[in-house]
Formats: sequence, structure tokens, C-alpha cells
Amino acid sequence: MLNANVKCVNISHIGGLPVLRSVFLVILMLIAAPASAVQSSGFAFGDDRFAAGNNVSHREEGIDDVFLAGNSVTLRAPVAGSAHVAGRFVTVSAPVADALYIAGVDLDIAAPIGGDVLAMGDKIDISAAITGDLRAMGSRVAINAAVAEAALLAGETVLIDAALAGDVSISAANIEFGNAATIAGVLHLYHSDPDSIEVPASVISADRIEFHPIEDWDGVTAGRNAAGWSFMTWLRGILGGILVVTLLATALAALAPDALARMRERGLESPLRTLWMGFLALSAAAGSLFLFAATGIGVLLVPVSILAALLLGFAGYVIGVYVLGVGVMGAAGRPNPETLLERATAALAGAFLITVLSFVPFVGWIVVLGIAVMGAGALIIRLFAPGFHTEVRG
Repeated sequence: MLNANVKCVNISHIGGLPVLRSVFLVILMLIAAPASAVQSSGFAFGDDRFAAGNNVSHREEGIDDVFLAGNSVTLRAPVAGSAHVAGRFVTVSAPVADALYIAGVDLDIAAPIGGDVLAMGDKIDISAAITGDLRAMGSRVAINAAVAEAALLAGETVLIDAALAGDVSISAANIEFGNAATIAGVLHLYHSDPDSIEVPASVISADRIEFHPIEDWDGVTAGRNAAGWSFMTWLRGILGGILVVTLLATALAALAPDALARMRERGLESPLRTLWMGFLALSAAAGSLFLFAATGIGVLLVPVSILAALLLGFAGYVIGVYVLGVGVMGAAGRPNPETLLERATAALAGAFLITVLSFVPFVGWIVVLGIAVMGAGALIIRLFAPGFHTEVRG
């Protein structure tokens, strides 16, 4: 056994856009399901199956791709294409011909996977062969079945007790090798103290082991002491942010439902105009600090200008999240929210979606900024009704 320091992994650089597409679709299914559902509800689109609920059990034959989400999710029938699965307890007990994207707390992969696997969870158990690459990130990752290609593993504890045919990269606090563990490729170990690492010769010969500084781990947050980092700590931070935005958007919808409904309608009807107004308002608020500073005595108002820009941007973000959530619910066939529960569900949908979109490399931050600007524009139009030869009603 060896002790290593583990660093936080930037998941957006590991899975790429297919992973984000999977997470995006699974989240939509999860939030679109009735909150009181006991069993699963879903629909079919072509050869694809979508299902969400409290207990989801996929048993249909002849399905291409599946998108499943719920508290307890079980894949019991073979899938001819890819499987995209998320839940608290997730079990894959039937073969998947192509890729598997799986996320949750307790994950059990107990059937062969014909393509790549990306797994994100607290506890990950793999007891069936994987034909493609494996990328697994969690608190505890246990591999008890063969992996035919490369493996990238990160967590607090990584257990390997199977044959890994490709290169392997590991960053973990504890690494354990079982009697059946072998690595045919190159083993890349990311560690701050290489001298403390011992790998049994039965696993891999010493000439095929490469040590790297922990800072070189792809996606690692450089300069951060992550000895106490865990997947659940990272996950709690993400979920905490989603919860805060959801609560704020729900409170706003409850306190000013009519005003927010009008802002939502105008934002969806005229998105370009709303974006333009938001851009002008934020630019005016942020740019005014230079004018205040130029007057000398007006420098005392610079903090007010900064505060106004920040408040407008944050308010716009909350409004934009809610508008986005209502749009998502509408796309899922749900009516405009009327009750507090429906408004909270829409707020949660928007908060989830904007969080997922923020992980998209290069363009994620632009999407988040656009949502905030649009929300600010909707607020400005509602309060001041600016426009160029435009009549604003209500």
C-alpha cells in the first residue's frame, strides 16, 4: 500500500462534450419527473429510452441508447448503444454495447461494457470487463475486472485486482494492489513523494513505472494542498451553490410572480433585445466608475458603482437561471409554473443546467455570462421600459 496526495480533477477536461451531453440529458429527465413519483416515468424517442423517478428499472429489450435518472436506478436489460445513468444507487447488471456514462453515490458496474466508461461517484465498484477506456473518479474506486484499454483513476482509495491492458494513470491517497493485479502498459503515478511508493513486481516491472509531480496531473488545480480533498467535498460545494441559486430564484418567484413572469415572457420573446439591454446596463454601471474617478470628488462614489454592477449582475444571473429553468420545463412538456412547487422545480432545473453548462470547455463561461446579461436586461426592461421606438405594455 502507498500513501499519496490527491488533487482535484477538472472533470470538464476528462469526459469532454459527450459526457456533458450525457449529464445534461440525465438531469433534464430527473427534474422533469414528478416529485412524488414512486416508480419511474419516461418515454421513448425512436430507439432511445428516457426514464426518471424514485426507483427506475430498465427492462426493455431492443433499446439503442438509454437515459436514466432517479434515487435507485438499475439497468436490467441489454443496451445496444450507450447508457447514460445517474442516481444515488446505480447498478448496471446487463451488458452495454457501447459507452457507459454513470454518476451517483454508490455505483456498481456488474455487466460487460463494450466501449468506454466514465464513472463519477463516492463508491465505485467494477466487477465486469470493460472493452474500452476507463475513467473513474470517486472516494473509493475498486477495479475487480479486466480493462482492455487505458485507465485514468482518481480518488481517496484506489483498489486494483484485475488485469489492465493499457496505460494507467493514478492520483490517489491510498492505492492497493490485489493478487490478480497486472498492468501491461505504462503506470503513471502522480505523487509528491515518489520514494514512498512501492509497487509489487508482480503488477508491473519497475522500468515501466513513471513518477510525476502531483501538479502535472491533467486538470489539477495547481498550488492547492488537496491532501484532505474528497469527491464528496467537491460535490457538496457544487450542490451547495445549486441550492443557494435555487432558493434565491424560488424566493424571487414567490415574492414577485407576476413581475418575474413578465420578465420571463419578454426575455424569451426578444432574447437579442434583452441581451442588448443587459449589456448596456452592465456596461453603464461598470463604466461609470471611471467617470466618477475622473471628476476627483466623484471617486467617493466608485464603491457604489462597483456595488451596483455586482448586484445587477447577480440579480440578472438569478433571473436568467429561472427563465432558463422555465424554458427547460416547457421543452419537457410541462406548463408554465403556477404553484410554489412548480416554481421551485423550474428554479432547480435552471440551476442544474447552468452548472452543467459552466463545465463546457472554452464556451461554458460565455454561456453563464450570457444568462446573467439576459437576466439583467429583462430586469432593466421591466423597471425602466427602455426602447427605441418600442411600446412596452404592462
